Amino acid sequence: MRHRDRIRRLFALLVSLLLLLSLCACGETESGPYRALAELGEKRYSLICRRGDRLAPLIDAAMYALWTDGRLSGASLRWLGQDSIALSGGDPAEALPGAQEGEEGQSVRTLIFGVERDFDPMSYESGEDLVGMSVDIGLAVAELLGMEAAFQPISPAEVATQLASGNIDCALGFDPAEVDGEKYSVGVCYLTSTMVLAARTESPIRSLADLKDLRIGTIEDPLLSNAIRDNSQITRYASGATVYLTPGRCMEALDKGWCAAVAMDRIMLERLI
Repeated sequence: MRHRDRIRRLFALLVSLLLLLSLCACGETESGPYRALAELGEKRYSLICRRGDRLAPLIDAAMYALWTDGRLSGASLRWLGQDSIALSGGDPAEALPGAQEGEEGQSVRTLIFGVERDFDPMSYESGEDLVGMSVDIGLAVAELLGMEAAFQPISPAEVATQLASGNIDCALGFDPAEVDGEKYSVGVCYLTSTMVLAARTESPIRSLADLKDLRIGTIEDPLLSNAIRDNSQITRYASGATVYLTPGRCMEALDKGWCAAVAMDRIMLERLI
């Protein structure tokens, strides 16, 4: 009898171990309500200005000052729940002398930031206000420079045209791969995220092969569009990609079954899904 009990206990232990291992394996690709089917590369949140604009080094210097005094980390903790800030690059001015007095002693200038449209938690409308991590950073930069801050919601595809037209002074929170480096000045990179192709955890889509003859959804972002096009596995199986104007509409398409998976920045995905 004791021998049988030992065998039963050993069998139960083996079953528990196998179950634990299977759960760990799922954890490599699943994160709460979504399953990552593929990583599509990095997105670098950077500041982009017109090449030769004298504001560019001042904005870079302000970002480094905000990193030093902890305000960038505070914005990350508030909106992302963790300190994900790590600055690199840019060409900061050595100091910010006289910036607090306005531009050349004249009335206080307005610094216009382009921020990504409908991108919770970076920049999105809450009632009549525009809020988010990018908004907090833009307000802090403008304060250091003695300027007022204004914000223009744009899509990643509009960065170059909005800068060239003068509608914005700085694109805040966009990847430099989305603009021509010969015409624009790429400043500080302050945050890096991963772009993913993901399906809901409860869906039958468990791998790229399960996307055969099905469509995927994405947003109006050249970085994502190029990543999808360059992934031979995605183009091999999926029948195509539908581009939605906003992340919210993209997630609505996933919920209604208009697409089987979505491609977007992991930061955005974790807030929306």
